Amino acid sequence: MAELEGELAFRLAAEEDKEGNLLVLTIKDSCLNYSSTDVLKPAMKDLIQSAMGRGRTNVVINMRSVGVVDSCGLSVLISMKKQVETAGGKLALVGLNGMIQRLFGVTRLDKAFPTFETQESAVAGLAEAV
Repeated sequence: MAELEGELAFRLAAEEDKEGNLLVLTIKDSCLNYSSTDVLKPAMKDLIQSAMGRGRTNVVINMRSVGVVDSCGLSVLISMKKQVETAGGKLALVGLNGMIQRLFGVTRLDKAFPTFETQESAVAGLAEAV
């Protein structure tokens, strides 16, 4: 997997779990909003596509550092979910704070996205869903 460079390295981290057959994307920005999504969305899309090409079928997005999500951020998450599911995989979210959990409840996205407290529980949850 290519190393992320420059500004992107401060906003996003990616690692592959070969045993769990998955890609873990960690959003480092405190906001997933209009000002960050123009950089994050294409990078996340490329990383997912590349990992899927190497047989990583599932994706975990760690959002523990994210404090705020706006409609642009929701759009990115929905887009990533569609990309992963179109390729036959599953996507889970980790580390949503209380405000983001409430946002997901109000928008009913809590029904569409499996969410977990820890990365380990997400890996186990995705393994059970297969």
